[in-house]
Amino acid sequence: MTFTAQQKPGLRTIRIAVLMTCYNRREKTLACLRALKKAAKAAAGISDTDVYLVDDGCTDGTAEAVRHSFPNVQIVAGTGSLYWCGGMRLAWREAAKSRYDAYVWLNDDVILREEALTSLLDALERQKQATGAYGIVVGSMVNSDGTKVTYGAVNKKGPIEPPREPLPVTHFNGNLVLVSAEAFDMLGNLSSWYRHGFGDIDYGCRAKSAGVPVWGAAGYAGVCDANPPPRWFSPKVSLWNRLKALHAPTGCPPWELARCLYVYGAWWAPWVIAKMYWKTFFPKGGEP
Repeated sequence: MTFTAQQKPGLRTIRIAVLMTCYNRREKTLACLRALKKAAKAAAGISDTDVYLVDDGCTDGTAEAVRHSFPNVQIVAGTGSLYWCGGMRLAWREAAKSRYDAYVWLNDDVILREEALTSLLDALERQKQATGAYGIVVGSMVNSDGTKVTYGAVNKKGPIEPPREPLPVTHFNGNLVLVSAEAFDMLGNLSSWYRHGFGDIDYGCRAKSAGVPVWGAAGYAGVCDANPPPRWFSPKVSLWNRLKALHAPTGCPPWELARCLYVYGAWWAPWVIAKMYWKTFFPKGGEP
């Protein structure tokens, strides 16, 4: 049975640490925090929520604006070169100094629905009842016009539609992910092998290898538009700039992708890398 904010799961309130990292997206970060505040209020009967936000060298006044509007958010200073994985690792290390029942990854370009945290916790309880263990729960995102799934649980073809009821999934994007304390104890932090991307996919692979259950929450948990098509596949960008974009931390560094594939048994990793370089050198279409 689905519980509401008036029906506590188990016998105690769940303490949640929301982990975020940001870099020069002040208005998006503030909008994300406003939506998170509403979702936390809606789940107040079942959870207590703290927020850890890494300010990775923002120059647009993000930290000051957050301090003014959300004084309870714990801002952690970054180095200016952490990117997503590095920033999230730092936020997690800070949060883990206090023992929480669950840690929630949240991208700062996500606008949560009011019921988002309640939905994640509902899936977590169902997961426990079905498997005997608290694991990981993934929230799905839809684009701004509500027509297409953008992030969440994924398969080889990309993001998949969220289930109507919480169900097991395999791999996932890191836009909204709840990691229970039990799962964190088994898996630890995001891997230091990755600077920006791949850390979320790697974490799902590690969970699968360790037997940690991963479920998708029911329905959409928030709105997040998809990233634009990659510059390294666009014929409108010069070859030199395509190669720079491909190898940038925010691009698709081939050695990081190769490690993520190879470590988890993808014997075809060299073919994937060769195909990516081929498309970079000989692009057929796309927008920069």
